[in-house]
Amino acid sequence: MKRLFFTAILLSCFCLSKAQKPIAWQTLSDVTWKRAFVQSLGGYYDIAHFGASLEALNNKEISIKGFYVPIDMEGTMFALSKSPSSTCFFCGTGGIETVIEIVVKKDHKELRRIKTDKYIELKGTLVLNRDDPEHLMYLLKEAELIQVIK
Repeated sequence: MKRLFFTAILLSCFCLSKAQKPIAWQTLSDVTWKRAFVQSLGGYYDIAHFGASLEALNNKEISIKGFYVPIDMEGTMFALSKSPSSTCFFCGTGGIETVIEIVVKKDHKELRRIKTDKYIELKGTLVLNRDDPEHLMYLLKEAELIQVIK
């Protein structure tokens, strides 16, 4: 009986350590900028340098709450924003650190049916984008919907 009890405790600890870590948008602001020449773009651009708290989350499963924003008309690119689309970084009121590109988990069609500016919670793997100018600075890969909040 004792062995079963300790096995259950060990398994629950292992499962908890593998669970996604909830993060706040404040965490994503641990970034500084350096001007550098980007060969693929043929010019000088501000390049993100991520702080230690973000480096610790790179390629880790996280969960985060925000506003759902479709990026393209085809319904293939999505983002999660700290603020509703009327106050997003494209409009000049927030920074690039206030939005995450969502890469939807294969066959996870539920996320594609969400309406713009719904407040949702997602989980997925946070990836820090250092060198691909075709994508946002933060990517949430294998993203899945946890809940629609409002």
